[in-house]
Amino acid sequence: MSFPQNRFVVIGGSVLGVLLAAELIFLLLIQRDFKTAQRELKTAERRLNQLHNRAPYPSEKNVEQLKKNLDGLEYQVGEIRAAVSQNPFPKEAEEAADFCARAQEVIERFQKRAERAGVELPDSLEVGFAKYASGGAVPEAAHVPRLSRQLYSVEQAANILLDCGVLAIEEVTREVFDAEKKNPEPPRRRRRNEPDPPEIPPELVGSKAHPDGLFLVERIGLVFSAKEETVWQVLSRISNAPHFMVITEFEHTAQTEILSYNPEAVKRGNESDDETLQYLAGGILVGEKALSRPERIIAGNEPVRVRLSVDVYNFDAEVKK
Repeated sequence: MSFPQNRFVVIGGSVLGVLLAAELIFLLLIQRDFKTAQRELKTAERRLNQLHNRAPYPSEKNVEQLKKNLDGLEYQVGEIRAAVSQNPFPKEAEEAADFCARAQEVIERFQKRAERAGVELPDSLEVGFAKYASGGAVPEAAHVPRLSRQLYSVEQAANILLDCGVLAIEEVTREVFDAEKKNPEPPRRRRRNEPDPPEIPPELVGSKAHPDGLFLVERIGLVFSAKEETVWQVLSRISNAPHFMVITEFEHTAQTEILSYNPEAVKRGNESDDETLQYLAGGILVGEKALSRPERIIAGNEPVRVRLSVDVYNFDAEVKK
Protein backbone atom coordinates (compact mmCIF):
# COMPACT_ATOMS: atom_id res chain seq x y z
CA MET A 1 0.00 0.00 0.00
CA SER A 2 1.55 3.27 -1.13
CA PHE A 3 1.53 6.51 0.82
CA PRO A 4 -0.66 8.41 -1.57
CA GLN A 5 -3.22 5.72 -1.25
CA ASN A 6 -3.14 5.78 2.57
CA ARG A 7 -2.62 9.48 3.26
CA PHE A 8 -6.05 9.78 4.74
CA VAL A 9 -5.18 7.00 7.20
CA VAL A 10 -1.93 8.77 8.14
CA ILE A 11 -3.62 12.14 8.54
CA GLY A 12 -6.42 10.61 10.59
CA GLY A 13 -3.91 8.82 12.81
CA SER A 14 -1.97 12.01 13.37
CA VAL A 15 -5.11 13.90 14.36
CA LEU A 16 -6.12 11.12 16.70
CA GLY A 17 -2.63 11.17 18.22
CA VAL A 18 -2.83 14.93 18.81
CA LEU A 19 -6.28 14.58 20.36
CA LEU A 20 -5.06 11.75 22.54
CA ALA A 21 -2.09 13.83 23.73
CA ALA A 22 -4.35 16.80 24.46
CA GLU A 23 -6.76 14.56 26.37
CA LEU A 24 -3.85 13.15 28.37
CA ILE A 25 -2.62 16.65 29.25
CA PHE A 26 -6.15 17.73 30.21
CA LEU A 27 -6.49 14.62 32.38
CA LEU A 28 -3.22 15.41 34.14
CA LEU A 29 -4.35 18.97 34.83
CA ILE A 30 -7.68 17.76 36.23
CA GLN A 31 -5.86 15.22 38.38
CA ARG A 32 -3.61 17.99 39.75
CA ASP A 33 -6.60 20.20 40.58
CA PHE A 34 -8.33 17.24 42.16
CA LYS A 35 -5.38 16.53 44.42
CA THR A 36 -5.19 20.22 45.37
CA ALA A 37 -8.90 20.27 46.22
CA GLN A 38 -8.52 17.01 48.11
CA ARG A 39 -5.72 18.47 50.23
CA GLU A 40 -7.78 21.59 50.96
CA LEU A 41 -10.76 19.44 51.89
CA LYS A 42 -8.66 17.37 54.27
CA THR A 43 -7.25 20.56 55.83
CA ALA A 44 -10.77 21.97 56.31
CA GLU A 45 -11.97 18.64 57.68
CA ARG A 46 -9.06 18.49 60.11
CA ARG A 47 -9.78 22.10 61.23
CA LEU A 48 -13.46 21.26 61.65
CA ASN A 49 -12.62 18.24 63.79
CA GLN A 50 -10.35 20.40 65.91
CA LEU A 51 -13.16 22.91 66.45
CA HIS A 52 -15.60 20.16 67.37
CA ASN A 53 -13.19 18.47 69.75
CA ARG A 54 -11.85 21.58 71.48
CA ALA A 55 -13.12 22.97 74.81
CA PRO A 56 -16.53 24.72 74.60
CA TYR A 57 -16.70 28.45 73.78
CA PRO A 58 -15.42 30.83 75.05
CA SER A 59 -11.80 29.94 74.79
CA GLU A 60 -9.32 30.65 77.56
CA LYS A 61 -7.88 33.59 75.63
CA ASN A 62 -11.31 35.13 75.23
CA VAL A 63 -12.05 34.66 78.92
CA GLU A 64 -8.77 36.29 79.87
CA GLN A 65 -9.38 39.24 77.54
CA LEU A 66 -12.93 39.73 78.81
CA LYS A 67 -11.67 39.73 82.40
CA LYS A 68 -9.20 42.47 81.51
CA ASN A 69 -11.97 44.49 79.84
CA LEU A 70 -14.23 43.99 82.86
CA ASP A 71 -11.52 45.14 85.25
CA GLY A 72 -11.02 48.28 83.19
CA LEU A 73 -14.75 49.04 83.09
CA GLU A 74 -15.14 48.44 86.83
CA TYR A 75 -12.26 50.83 87.50
CA GLN A 76 -13.86 53.53 85.33
CA VAL A 77 -17.25 53.02 86.98
CA GLY A 78 -15.59 53.30 90.39
CA GLU A 79 -13.89 56.55 89.40
CA ILE A 80 -17.17 58.01 88.10
CA ARG A 81 -19.07 56.85 91.17
CA ALA A 82 -16.47 58.39 93.46
CA ALA A 83 -16.68 61.67 91.54
CA VAL A 84 -20.48 61.99 91.59
CA SER A 85 -20.75 60.82 95.20
CA GLN A 86 -18.51 63.57 96.57
CA ASN A 87 -19.82 65.82 99.28
CA PRO A 88 -22.94 63.79 100.24
CA PHE A 89 -25.55 65.45 102.42
CA PRO A 90 -24.95 64.83 106.13
CA LYS A 91 -26.81 62.17 108.07
CA GLU A 92 -26.91 63.81 111.47
CA ALA A 93 -30.47 65.15 111.02
CA GLU A 94 -32.24 61.82 111.26
CA GLU A 95 -34.78 62.89 113.85
CA ALA A 96 -37.40 65.63 113.42
CA ALA A 97 -36.01 67.70 116.29
CA ASP A 98 -32.49 67.37 114.90
CA PHE A 99 -33.70 68.66 111.55
CA CYS A 100 -35.26 71.76 113.16
CA ALA A 101 -31.97 72.61 114.87
CA ARG A 102 -29.99 72.06 111.69
CA ALA A 103 -32.38 74.16 109.61
CA GLN A 104 -31.95 77.04 112.06
CA GLU A 105 -28.17 76.66 111.90
CA VAL A 106 -28.10 76.64 108.08
CA ILE A 107 -30.34 79.73 107.78
CA GLU A 108 -28.35 81.74 110.29
CA ARG A 109 -25.02 80.73 108.75
CA PHE A 110 -26.22 81.68 105.27
CA GLN A 111 -27.53 85.06 106.40
CA LYS A 112 -24.21 85.88 108.09
CA ARG A 113 -22.26 84.86 105.00
CA ALA A 114 -24.48 87.01 102.80
CA GLU A 115 -24.04 89.99 105.12
CA ARG A 116 -20.24 89.64 105.09
CA ALA A 117 -20.24 89.29 101.28
CA GLY A 118 -22.48 92.33 100.84
CA VAL A 119 -25.18 90.33 99.08
CA GLU A 120 -28.64 91.80 99.41
CA LEU A 121 -31.29 89.38 100.66
CA PRO A 122 -35.07 89.81 100.76
CA ASP A 123 -36.82 90.41 104.05
CA SER A 124 -38.01 86.81 103.97
CA LEU A 125 -35.94 84.02 102.42
CA GLU A 126 -37.77 81.10 103.95
CA VAL A 127 -37.60 78.39 101.26
CA GLY A 128 -40.24 76.61 103.31
CA PHE A 129 -37.85 75.88 106.20
CA ALA A 130 -38.53 78.91 108.41
CA LYS A 131 -41.46 77.25 110.18
CA TYR A 132 -39.15 74.43 111.23
CA ALA A 133 -36.19 76.65 112.09
CA SER A 134 -38.27 78.89 114.33
CA GLY A 135 -39.55 75.90 116.24
CA GLY A 136 -43.13 76.61 115.28
CA ALA A 137 -43.55 73.21 113.64
CA VAL A 138 -41.92 69.83 113.64
CA PRO A 139 -41.83 67.84 110.39
CA GLU A 140 -43.30 64.40 110.12
CA ALA A 141 -40.79 61.63 110.58
CA ALA A 142 -41.47 60.32 107.07
CA HIS A 143 -40.59 63.76 105.62
CA VAL A 144 -37.27 64.17 107.42
CA PRO A 145 -35.03 62.30 104.90
CA ARG A 146 -36.20 64.35 101.96
CA LEU A 147 -36.30 67.61 103.90
CA SER A 148 -32.69 67.02 104.93
CA ARG A 149 -31.73 66.37 101.35
CA GLN A 150 -33.58 69.50 100.17
CA LEU A 151 -32.02 71.67 102.86
CA TYR A 152 -28.55 70.52 101.91
CA SER A 153 -29.27 70.96 98.19
CA VAL A 154 -30.53 74.50 98.77
CA GLU A 155 -27.46 75.33 100.86
CA GLN A 156 -25.07 74.04 98.20
CA ALA A 157 -26.78 75.89 95.35
CA ALA A 158 -27.19 79.17 97.27
CA ASN A 159 -23.58 79.12 98.50
CA ILE A 160 -22.42 79.18 94.88
CA LEU A 161 -24.18 82.53 94.46
CA LEU A 162 -22.40 83.92 97.51
CA ASP A 163 -19.02 82.57 96.43
CA CYS A 164 -19.36 84.18 92.99
CA GLY A 165 -20.36 87.56 94.47
CA VAL A 166 -23.83 88.21 93.09
CA LEU A 167 -25.42 91.55 93.91
CA ALA A 168 -28.71 90.29 95.33
CA ILE A 169 -30.60 87.06 95.89
CA GLU A 170 -34.31 87.58 95.37
CA GLU A 171 -35.71 84.09 95.75
CA VAL A 172 -34.72 80.51 96.53
CA THR A 173 -37.39 77.84 96.10
CA ARG A 174 -37.72 74.11 96.50
CA GLU A 175 -40.43 71.59 95.70
CA VAL A 176 -42.74 71.94 98.70
CA PHE A 177 -44.17 68.50 99.37
CA ASP A 178 -44.75 68.77 103.12
CA ALA A 179 -47.45 71.47 103.08
CA GLU A 180 -50.92 70.50 104.23
CA LYS A 181 -53.57 70.66 101.52
CA LYS A 182 -56.55 72.79 102.51
CA ASN A 183 -58.95 70.83 100.31
CA PRO A 184 -57.52 67.36 99.89
CA GLU A 185 -58.91 65.29 97.06
CA PRO A 186 -61.15 62.39 98.13
CA PRO A 187 -59.56 58.98 97.70
CA ARG A 188 -60.37 57.26 94.42
CA ARG A 189 -62.55 54.19 94.65
CA ARG A 190 -60.55 51.15 93.73
CA ARG A 191 -61.87 48.59 91.28
CA ARG A 192 -62.46 45.03 92.26
CA ASN A 193 -59.29 42.90 92.23
CA GLU A 194 -57.19 46.01 91.62
CA PRO A 195 -53.68 45.47 93.09
CA ASP A 196 -52.41 47.73 95.81
CA PRO A 197 -50.21 50.58 94.53
CA PRO A 198 -46.53 50.02 95.30
CA GLU A 199 -45.32 51.81 98.40
CA ILE A 200 -42.23 53.95 97.83
CA PRO A 201 -40.03 54.47 100.91
CA PRO A 202 -39.81 58.17 101.89
CA GLU A 203 -36.03 58.12 101.53
CA LEU A 204 -36.45 57.17 97.85
CA VAL A 205 -38.73 60.07 96.93
CA GLY A 206 -37.46 63.19 95.16
CA SER A 207 -38.25 65.64 92.39
CA LYS A 208 -36.96 62.87 90.13
CA ALA A 209 -35.62 59.43 90.95
CA HIS A 210 -33.83 56.70 89.01
CA PRO A 211 -36.07 53.61 88.72
CA ASP A 212 -33.31 51.43 90.21
CA GLY A 213 -32.46 53.90 92.98
CA LEU A 214 -29.16 54.96 91.39
CA PHE A 215 -29.80 58.64 92.14
CA LEU A 216 -32.32 61.09 93.53
CA VAL A 217 -32.83 64.62 92.23
CA GLU A 218 -34.01 67.72 94.06
CA ARG A 219 -34.97 70.73 91.93
CA ILE A 220 -33.98 74.11 93.34
CA GLY A 221 -35.06 77.49 91.96
CA LEU A 222 -32.77 80.55 92.14
CA VAL A 223 -33.53 84.17 91.26
CA PHE A 224 -30.68 86.68 91.62
CA SER A 225 -29.16 89.83 90.17
CA ALA A 226 -25.51 90.09 89.15
CA LYS A 227 -23.14 91.57 86.63
CA GLU A 228 -22.80 89.70 83.34
CA GLU A 229 -19.35 88.38 84.22
CA THR A 230 -20.63 87.09 87.55
CA VAL A 231 -23.49 85.27 85.83
CA TRP A 232 -20.97 83.36 83.72
CA GLN A 233 -19.05 82.48 86.88
CA VAL A 234 -22.23 81.16 88.51
CA LEU A 235 -23.01 78.96 85.50
CA SER A 236 -19.45 77.65 85.46
CA ARG A 237 -19.42 76.91 89.20
CA ILE A 238 -22.72 75.03 89.00
CA SER A 239 -21.42 72.92 86.11
CA ASN A 240 -18.22 72.08 88.04
CA ALA A 241 -19.65 71.77 91.55
CA PRO A 242 -18.45 68.78 93.65
CA HIS A 243 -22.10 67.97 94.31
CA PHE A 244 -23.38 67.06 90.84
CA MET A 245 -25.78 69.71 89.51
CA VAL A 246 -27.51 70.28 86.17
CA ILE A 247 -29.07 73.54 84.98
CA THR A 248 -32.51 72.73 83.55
CA GLU A 249 -33.89 76.24 82.98
CA PHE A 250 -32.24 79.61 82.43
CA GLU A 251 -33.85 83.01 81.92
CA HIS A 252 -32.24 86.44 82.08
CA THR A 253 -33.34 90.03 81.59
CA ALA A 254 -31.16 93.13 81.38
CA GLN A 255 -32.09 95.73 83.97
CA THR A 256 -31.73 98.75 81.71
CA GLU A 257 -34.10 101.11 79.96
CA ILE A 258 -31.88 101.92 76.98
CA LEU A 259 -33.41 99.09 74.95
CA SER A 260 -36.87 100.62 75.34
CA TYR A 261 -36.16 103.32 72.73
CA ASN A 262 -38.14 102.71 69.55
CA PRO A 263 -37.12 103.69 65.99
CA GLU A 264 -39.85 106.29 65.66
CA ALA A 265 -38.59 108.09 68.78
CA VAL A 266 -35.04 107.97 67.41
CA LYS A 267 -36.13 109.54 64.11
CA ARG A 268 -37.63 112.41 66.09
CA GLY A 269 -34.52 112.68 68.23
CA ASN A 270 -33.54 116.08 66.91
CA GLU A 271 -36.89 117.40 68.10
CA SER A 272 -36.36 116.05 71.64
CA ASP A 273 -34.35 117.35 74.56
CA ASP A 274 -33.16 113.83 75.38
CA GLU A 275 -29.40 113.80 74.71
CA THR A 276 -29.40 110.04 74.13
CA LEU A 277 -32.07 110.33 71.45
CA GLN A 278 -30.17 113.17 69.80
CA TYR A 279 -26.99 111.06 69.86
CA LEU A 280 -28.73 108.09 68.28
CA ALA A 281 -30.41 110.28 65.67
CA GLY A 282 -27.03 111.75 64.75
CA GLY A 283 -26.10 108.76 62.63
CA ILE A 284 -25.70 105.62 64.79
CA LEU A 285 -29.10 104.17 63.97
CA VAL A 286 -30.13 106.15 60.90
CA GLY A 287 -28.43 107.75 57.93
CA GLU A 288 -25.54 106.73 55.70
CA LYS A 289 -23.18 106.23 58.64
CA ALA A 290 -25.59 104.00 60.57
CA LEU A 291 -23.95 101.06 62.33
CA SER A 292 -24.95 97.48 61.54
CA ARG A 293 -26.98 95.49 64.03
CA PRO A 294 -23.97 93.52 65.40
CA GLU A 295 -22.13 96.81 65.87
CA ARG A 296 -25.06 98.24 67.82
CA ILE A 297 -25.29 95.41 70.36
CA ILE A 298 -25.04 96.92 73.82
CA ALA A 299 -23.35 94.92 76.60
CA GLY A 300 -23.02 97.41 79.39
CA ASN A 301 -22.42 97.04 83.11
CA GLU A 302 -26.08 97.03 84.09
CA PRO A 303 -27.10 94.18 86.43
CA VAL A 304 -28.71 91.13 84.89
CA ARG A 305 -31.66 89.44 86.57
CA VAL A 306 -31.37 85.67 86.26
CA ARG A 307 -33.85 82.90 86.98
CA LEU A 308 -32.31 79.43 87.25
CA SER A 309 -33.70 75.99 87.80
CA VAL A 310 -31.04 73.59 89.08
CA ASP A 311 -31.33 69.82 89.55
CA VAL A 312 -29.13 68.65 92.42
CA TYR A 313 -28.28 64.94 92.13
CA ASN A 314 -27.71 62.71 95.14
CA PHE A 315 -25.76 59.51 94.52
CA ASP A 316 -25.50 58.51 98.14
CA ALA A 317 -25.05 54.82 98.87
CA GLU A 318 -28.17 54.76 101.03
CA VAL A 319 -30.44 55.22 98.03
CA LYS A 320 -28.78 52.58 95.88
CA LYS A 321 -30.20 49.11 95.50
